[in-house]
Amino acid sequence: MRYLLLIFSLFATTISLHAQKTVPYQLFDAKGKKTTFEKMLSQSAKADIVLFGEEHDNPIAHWLQLELTKGLLNNKPLILSAEMFEADNQEALNQFLAGTIDDKGLDSLARLWKNYKTDYKPLVELA
Repeated sequence: MRYLLLIFSLFATTISLHAQKTVPYQLFDAKGKKTTFEKMLSQSAKADIVLFGEEHDNPIAHWLQLELTKGLLNNKPLILSAEMFEADNQEALNQFLAGTIDDKGLDSLARLWKNYKTDYKPLVELA
């Protein structure tokens, strides 16, 4: 019985250690080679313009956008653009960013995506 328990413990530890190395995304460079977030950040920091394409309902992509934006803020001032806010929502967004309305005001004045709170709000608050 002890032998079986020892094998199970070693198996569980091995699985646990392997799971911690798992990354929920894979990045590729312009040549299609695998790259790291750190290399992407370094290359992006050298650029004048960074475009981040994503699927609107992919929370990992939104998280990567946030992390990249945070990393770029350490290098130089940024201007963020978000196509998910339509032009007629710009005034409400401006008021929110200026602090003249709160979350509820933004929610009632602008048409926000259903995943705004989880996927877009962190970027808006960073702005």
